[in-house]
Amino acid sequence: MASIEYFKHQAKLLLKDYNSSKEYNFDQKSVFYEEPQEHFDIKNVFLKAHKTIGVSLSLMNAQHLIAKISDFNEWADLLHTTDAQREIGALKINAYKIGMDPSIVEEARQLVMYELIAAYGDKSSSFDYTDEEELRTWRSVLVRLLEMYYL
Repeated sequence: MASIEYFKHQAKLLLKDYNSSKEYNFDQKSVFYEEPQEHFDIKNVFLKAHKTIGVSLSLMNAQHLIAKISDFNEWADLLHTTDAQREIGALKINAYKIGMDPSIVEEARQLVMYELIAAYGDKSSSFDYTDEEELRTWRSVLVRLLEMYYL
């Protein structure tokens, strides 16, 4: 499961990637990364969070951005949700790494909702499922989409 420490670490990596990218006027093709981890696509992160690139970024701001790309309103929401919802957020973070297409998250969201409605809906137009069932559906949908687009 994705722990709070995982999200804190991602925020630190985002801040580091932002500062590296800032040195090259946010032209990611010019940035050379020595570390082996996947790096954030700064432009897509800021686009998702409706923020402007170029300002100074603190660790607190980076945490807020991590919460936004995980589809939480703010960092506190991420801290106070279920483990399964944090895991879903962690899956979404990966779409904002260099070489990935963040629109895959919206496509996945639509497929997840369709599958949850089909599996847990009833004739009264209501449906009830657990966070764990939603997490299983997100994993399944994302695996299928990634195989379709990237393999």
